[in-house]
Amino acid sequence: MTNQNKIELADIWLVPNLLTLSRLLLTPFVAYFLWQDDGRGTLICAILLTIAGVSDFLDGFFARRLDQITPLGKVFDPLVDKIFTIAIIIALILCRHFPLWLALVIIGRDLLIVIMGTFLLRGRKADLQSNITGKYYFGAVAILLGSYVIRFEFGQNLFIVLTLMFWALSSFFYGLRFMDIINNRTRSKFVDRSIY
Repeated sequence: MTNQNKIELADIWLVPNLLTLSRLLLTPFVAYFLWQDDGRGTLICAILLTIAGVSDFLDGFFARRLDQITPLGKVFDPLVDKIFTIAIIIALILCRHFPLWLALVIIGRDLLIVIMGTFLLRGRKADLQSNITGKYYFGAVAILLGSYVIRFEFGQNLFIVLTLMFWALSSFFYGLRFMDIINNRTRSKFVDRSIY
């Protein structure tokens, strides 16, 4: 890779990007088995969601371990995460009474980040990487969705609160990053820190 910012489609064959692609290919199957709305469909859906979660962890792990962090991967991985999440939320609205207001909050945030990132990063060398609070947010959303898949009411109630909390925090840090980009300020890293 000679140009560190150029997206090369051939990079799709690298291990991390293949794992990301597998997650995209799982999306219709997860939605289909969720739509079955029976015990067997729920079990298969939960297994597929677990596989997707493991692939999400492994693509980042292998990208760092194999030194295969690519411009394609930086775009493809979060894009697939958003497509996967939106598809599951739509299926849950139809099959598990997922709150529409919460769906709009989650999807609206992701769309706003994509739109703002697209316009703000055009022609700039700035990098809009996920912050650690954003990773906690995504984890909370994943567990929230899983709670709706298996109809775990306590998990639904708990992770609605945690999702909204991390939604607010991660949105604040993304807002800071967008302000840095608009004002041509550079920060070496996000200011939020791990809490575990």
